[in-house]
Amino acid sequence: GGRAGRSAAMGPGQRASSSLMKLAIPSRNADWQDCHSGPVRADIRSAREAYVEGITRMPRWAEHALAMRNRIVGVFGLHTSGDIEGDLMASLPVRSETENAYECGLTDKHLTFTILTELKAEMVRMTTSIWFNHWSGRAYLGVVLVPHKIIVKQCINRLA
Repeated sequence: GGRAGRSAAMGPGQRASSSLMKLAIPSRNADWQDCHSGPVRADIRSAREAYVEGITRMPRWAEHALAMRNRIVGVFGLHTSGDIEGDLMASLPVRSETENAYECGLTDKHLTFTILTELKAEMVRMTTSIWFNHWSGRAYLGVVLVPHKIIVKQCINRLA
């Protein structure tokens, strides 16, 4: 089972409020994982701040790609927007949070995923873990794998 987390992201330094929800993580090892890391600026003081800073400043092409993804997967009833200005990635339920580790994610029909952002010794590391809930999760990963890797690497680079 998952640990309690918030349903919406908050600003740097803020802690969990009374709006807690469960993020259901399968009890088996992840079916797929990748990890990207790089240096982090001194002004980024928490893992949550690194996550939010990285994902909220995506390049225009990535915003267009996510908008196209949302139009396509919305037809199949998958999550397409979140609580924070409609931004799904900024509104993901929080699984766990400390000053140096921030993990959020989402359970959907086709897959469950988490993104773990960690700060250590002037470095940031983002690990994406995926559990397939349906065969369509594998197909979905096949379509988004290359853009995912590019976007996460650019997120890491923006934090330097």
